[in-house]
Amino acid sequence: MQLFFSDNISSIEGRLTEDESRHCLSVLRKKTGDTIQVIDGKGFIYDCLISQDKKICAFIVQQVHEIKPLRTSRIHLAIAPTKNADRIEWLLEKAIEAGLDEISFVHCVHSEKPRVNSERLKKIAVSAIKQSGQPYLPVINELRSFKEFIAAQQSASQKLIAHCNSEYLRTPLNNVLSGYSKDTSVTILIGPEGDFSDKEIMLANESKFQGISLGNSRLRTETAGLYSVMLANGILLP
Repeated sequence: MQLFFSDNISSIEGRLTEDESRHCLSVLRKKTGDTIQVIDGKGFIYDCLISQDKKICAFIVQQVHEIKPLRTSRIHLAIAPTKNADRIEWLLEKAIEAGLDEISFVHCVHSEKPRVNSERLKKIAVSAIKQSGQPYLPVINELRSFKEFIAAQQSASQKLIAHCNSEYLRTPLNNVLSGYSKDTSVTILIGPEGDFSDKEIMLANESKFQGISLGNSRLRTETAGLYSVMLANGILLP
């Protein structure tokens, strides 16, 4: 059954957003009395009966299903936005399908793009969980400077930084993740196409980020991000 998203829902009733309502009522031609399934991005799926089919679709909740997460750990990807926004949008969609829990955008010395469109990214994330059936909407954080991001991760349990500079110690990501328990949450930091600067790598190392490598090939930013999420999800699954 087609899934719809709502963040305005209780165990009794709810409403779709204007965009979701338009798709439900105008595109799919749903009407009062029809049944739909709604997700809230917090792990619940609702069986609902449409009670209003005007501009905004309102519904009555008939049954609620809780979907437990497959992992107790969390995967947090931090990445420098690419110059082409389409590449980051593609990454977000695919990373959600692969099990992403949180994404942060980091402005680095060699960054190509100084901003991200958070509203558009949230719409892409909503579309991705609906399409893939993932019951949890990832946290999407605003762009911040490299220094600010590093400072905000002081309490994170396991912190990794992927870079290509052989002058600094790096361990293959697969080896690092394989040494973690299944309930370990991990933050993986991916740099821009021009890699991190020496100062950024040193600052991360001083803040207890472990250097990692992603293999012998030089990967594009979005490829490195997706590879990291897929590998982490596969290894940390119970």
